[in-house]
Amino acid sequence: MPLQRPRHLLSCAVLGASLLLSACGFHLRGTGVDDVKLEELNVTARNSYGPTYQSVLEALQVNGVDVRSSAPYQLQLLDENRERRAVTYTYRSTPAEYELTSELTFQISDRQGRPLIGPETLSTYRVYVNDKDNLIGTSEEEALLHREMRQDLTRQLMFRLSSISASDLAARGQKLDQQAP
Repeated sequence: MPLQRPRHLLSCAVLGASLLLSACGFHLRGTGVDDVKLEELNVTARNSYGPTYQSVLEALQVNGVDVRSSAPYQLQLLDENRERRAVTYTYRSTPAEYELTSELTFQISDRQGRPLIGPETLSTYRVYVNDKDNLIGTSEEEALLHREMRQDLTRQLMFRLSSISASDLAARGQKLDQQAP
């Protein structure tokens, strides 16, 4: 019987902590906070077989967006840039740390190709130590960081898309129609 009391207290503590966290607006990353409101979207990219394009398609499908070429709006992944630069050096003037930067430029256009949103650029960066005594480990770390950065850019894009609705895009299209001569 004495063991039941601590279990009861522990379950009450966990329940209390979860209530406090939910009351303050805390959410785990990637738990549906950034749901995309668009029902269908056409997605194009320079490299439609690349990992960024595939990651964006997967994220859209997870968010319930029907990706099809006949959709009224098109998400265009215009450009993706990756850079690596040395940020610190050893006493022998060899790079001690590198900074990786990734940028993704996108826009949303209508069927006529008129940009309704963008072009906008999302960016992320990471820094890692250059271990000259462990070249394989360093290159594996760099590859892992590139994958994490691609996931981060995809999350940023989904967050940006979560603030856009079909009615917002329709209103922007009507505004362009009114401005046309």
